Order: sequence, then C-alpha cells, then structure tokens
Amino acid sequence: MGKSAKSLKIILIAPKTIDRNPENPFRFDYAFWNFFLPLRSMGHETHFFDTSVYGNKELKLLIERIKPDLLFCVMTGSSYYCPDEPWEVIEEETRKGRLTTFNWFCDDSWRFDDFSKKECYKFHYCSTPERQYVDKYKDIGYDNILYATWCANSDVYSNLNCPRYRVSSFVGSPRGDRKKYLAALNNLTYIPESTSLEDMVWAYSTSLVGLNFSKNSTGTGTQMKARMFEVPATGSILVSEYTPDLENCYDIGEEILTFTDEAGLVECIKKVLEDKDFSSNMARKGHKRFLAEHDSKIRLTKLLEEITK
Repeated sequence: MGKSAKSLKIILIAPKTIDRNPENPFRFDYAFWNFFLPLRSMGHETHFFDTSVYGNKELKLLIERIKPDLLFCVMTGSSYYCPDEPWEVIEEETRKGRLTTFNWFCDDSWRFDDFSKKECYKFHYCSTPERQYVDKYKDIGYDNILYATWCANSDVYSNLNCPRYRVSSFVGSPRGDRKKYLAALNNLTYIPESTSLEDMVWAYSTSLVGLNFSKNSTGTGTQMKARMFEVPATGSILVSEYTPDLENCYDIGEEILTFTDEAGLVECIKKVLEDKDFSSNMARKGHKRFLAEHDSKIRLTKLLEEITK
C-alpha cells in the first residue's frame, strides 16, 4: 500500500449511470466525468467497473486479471441503483491487504449514522465531503479518514467561451422548498435533472449565474454538492444556498455568493445584474479558485498522495 501515486493501476468501482427510467436516454454519471476521465489523463491505468450492472463475481475476475494497486470505490448502498454492489469482494481485499481499498462517501450529512459509519471499516481509507465529519469518523475509531469534497473536471466543464445570454440557470430537481426559491426569480432557466451532462455544462456556460440549493434530499440539513464546483468550473458565478463547509472552499462575497432565504437569493441576482465590474471580477475569481484547488486533477492528486504515502 505504499506505492507512489505517480503511476497506478486503478479499478474505479462506481455506477456508470443512476438513471433507471427506461424512457430516458443513457447518460454517464458523475464518477465517469469527474473521476475516471481525470485519472486516465493523469497517467493512471484506470478501469471502470460499473456497479449498476456488475457485481462480486465480475469484480473478482477483473481483479485477478488486472492486478490493480487501488480499488477506488463510490459505493451507494442502494440495491435499486446497484443490485449486486460488490461489497463481499471489496471487504475480502481489504482483509488480504494485497492492494489498497478506498471509498469516496458522498452524503455524510444525512447518511453517516445509518451508512458511512457502518461501512467505513470495510476499506483501508475513506473520504468525507464535509470537513466537520472528519472528527465524527475519528470519534468512532476510524482514523484513516480524509477530507475530500466534491470536484469537477476542467477538461469537460471549462473554457467553452460561450456568450452568456442567460441570467441564471438551475439544473436539478425542483423538490422541497426549491420551488419557492425558483418561483422568486423571473429570469431563471430551469433544466430538469434528467438532462445530459453536455446540456448542463452548456446551460451554466451560457449563464451569468448558476444556482445551487444545499439542503439534502431528506430535508434535515444542508450539505456539500457537486454543483458547487461544476458551476465555477464553467466560469459562471456560483450563487448557493449557504452551508458551513463552503467557507473552506471559497471566499464568500468575493468568489461566490450565498443566500439563506428567497429575499437573499433575489438580492444576489440583483447585485450581479447591477454591477458588471463586480460580477465579472467574481466570475474570474471563482473560476481561478476552482482551477487552483477544486479541479478533479488537483483533488485526485492530493487524495492519491494521502492514500499511497
């Protein structure tokens, strides 16, 4: 487990798609664009193992054929999205110690108690997208926890140089109290979450502002989301519902804007529209911060250095 991260054999274990609606066209999920492609471009021999289709038997055969250094996992714990998620083989490899196992946890703000804290012991290393949860893992005796929040692949999201003919865009589900926020804006482009990544990137790249709502899917609190990095990656201004961990990632008021209610959201959009110098500077600073700290290759390089040191 001490091999240099400069050149690794990696099996990325994640769903290639989470869309189970047969009426929707196939679309690659987050891990393909933001983990698989960057790892390949960084020079790592990376193989994508699709957990939405394959399971324990297939992973065991692939490990024996590839003989990887690292299993980079994004496990869902969902029998709906991943009917045969290969937990048994991963846990077996962790016990054997002939390679390194790692899991990228996505939703600790609402899944820590019933998922993450039970499953983390099946991996040599894990990461959490919320800095405050590092201590929660250590409190339960799991010390190999890394802080690694979401990221975006600049090779996919950046430098399209599109005319920004939209004021604001939101791509996602209009669930919960998002509806009241969306209704408060009369200059919003709404695009449903079933859209392709290409259309999502185009929407943000042609907008002054990309919106993010931070409440988790259970409505019990806020969390870090991929959208917080996808929006600045396109050069659009991130206007996000506030969540504390944002302060670890951006200079609020200089690089991004945040709100906590409808009036605050409207005020953010008004500020962007009324001061062109302010908005252009914020877009530039936000994109610069993204490239320096939150590009997938930056995030993954640091992560692999920690895992393989």
